[in-house]
Amino acid sequence: MKSLTIALSIILLLAGLSLSFSTLAQPIRIPHENPLTALTPPDDPVSLLRFYANVFDQITVRQYQDAQNTLQQASQANIHPQLQDTADSFNRVSSRLVTTINNLEALLHEASISSSQQQTSETRQKLDDAEEAVQNAQSLVENIEATTNTLDAKLVVFAAGRSRQTRQYYDRLRDSLYRLRQLVGELDQLRERVTEDPQAVITTSFYYPTLLEVSAPESAHPGIPITVSGRVSSEGDTIDRTVRVLLGYTQVAEERVRDQFSLQVTLPPQISTGRHSLTLVAVPQRRYAGASTTLPINVSRMPIRAEIQVSQTTILPGPVQISGQVYHDLGPLPDARVELNFKGRYSTVKTAADGSFNASIKAPLDLSLLGPQELTIAIEPAEPWYASLEVKRWTLTINPLSSGLMLVAIVSLGLMLSRVRTSPRRPGEEGLTARAKPLKSLILAPAPGRKPEFTDIKGRILSAYVTSLGAIETVTGISMAPYVTLREYLNTATPKLSKAIKPFTELTMVVENALYSAHELDENTAARAERLADSILQELSRGTT
Repeated sequence: MKSLTIALSIILLLAGLSLSFSTLAQPIRIPHENPLTALTPPDDPVSLLRFYANVFDQITVRQYQDAQNTLQQASQANIHPQLQDTADSFNRVSSRLVTTINNLEALLHEASISSSQQQTSETRQKLDDAEEAVQNAQSLVENIEATTNTLDAKLVVFAAGRSRQTRQYYDRLRDSLYRLRQLVGELDQLRERVTEDPQAVITTSFYYPTLLEVSAPESAHPGIPITVSGRVSSEGDTIDRTVRVLLGYTQVAEERVRDQFSLQVTLPPQISTGRHSLTLVAVPQRRYAGASTTLPINVSRMPIRAEIQVSQTTILPGPVQISGQVYHDLGPLPDARVELNFKGRYSTVKTAADGSFNASIKAPLDLSLLGPQELTIAIEPAEPWYASLEVKRWTLTINPLSSGLMLVAIVSLGLMLSRVRTSPRRPGEEGLTARAKPLKSLILAPAPGRKPEFTDIKGRILSAYVTSLGAIETVTGISMAPYVTLREYLNTATPKLSKAIKPFTELTMVVENALYSAHELDENTAARAERLADSILQELSRGTT
């Protein structure tokens, strides 16, 4: 029974002290990633459709070099294996189409110049080459349309159906292919015009050129509209034009305008903060060329602040009381979501009209005695243009139950050690004095035939230690206080032990293993402890301290 009391007392003491301050060893701020700011992976089906729709838009507005540069970026993308073959086909055929159409325009321009200079044979050669280029361009467009059909079939399987966004960008890709066919057809008509009338004059621009002037704010917030204004102009009559606004590759607005325009554009709530590109595209129409302009725009969220009050002391397992107010530069922040996290327990409230909130969260019951515990307050505004906020606070927790158990354990351990020290001495121990002096004739071995106080293996080990401890306390005059560990007493008594140091050190290690190790004890361990105790008594009786 006494061995069980000692073991329980020491285990409770160590567990309580280690758990009380466990939170101090945790990282001050756990890194995390906000999923709203994560980039779309390059193998996302929507990103793939958006990418090639943008490439074909560049071709239809005769931005051939930009289209080639964009296609070169595709070689660095991490395309999903199921879509890799289709993407490679798009890249290969699209690159050839850009080169072919660009070459076709150059041939028609050169044929126009040579025709105006009455160079008939050279004009004929240029027109023959242009006819071949038209046929190649038509074949390449058909190839791209077939690849688009293949991509559509793969996306149905890959994405387990079409989402609204996938359908939107697929339709946009189809619209771009239609305008590619129109471009090739119009170039073929110009070729026929020069063939029928060699004296016809073809200018270097096969469309009426379009001028696009744009102004937009340099910064914006998610969810708050901004005004993008400008003017679309071209030679000839003023007609209605379609203007698209793209944020990166994502279309955020489209409107039919005539001449000057002013568009309200709202940035998506989930957009990441930082620098983005705002692109305006005037879509080609009939004989009018397309045009595009890209402006930088910085996206940011407005900061918020919070005043938080947390109860300084919490009695476990009672609740922690939290109150506070959330506000921004212009006033309080209502309807903000406030999430509390305390030792794995969560609670959520919303701020009132004046930005205030009151909440409580119940702390879980554990074995800690007392110590500071961290409380996390995460604030998520209802409006997307405000930034999130995370606040850390500390409260001192006190556990009366664990403290009571620890007090009982300490008192029990003290009583146990007190009884050991005041127990009658064994025969042969009467000659030990209060100070370490040579007592060569003294015999400290226990009398044969006396029953030990402990009968099990762990009890025999502890009995051997207690016997040795009593003799050492008597000889050295150093008593073992209730709060002193076995290792601390060994270090304190070592300077006054001579040849008894080695066996007492080994015996201390054996007792620690018996108390704290999970391994099962055997008869040999108990016998070894008793032999070490006998050796300590013999060395002390020889006066070797």
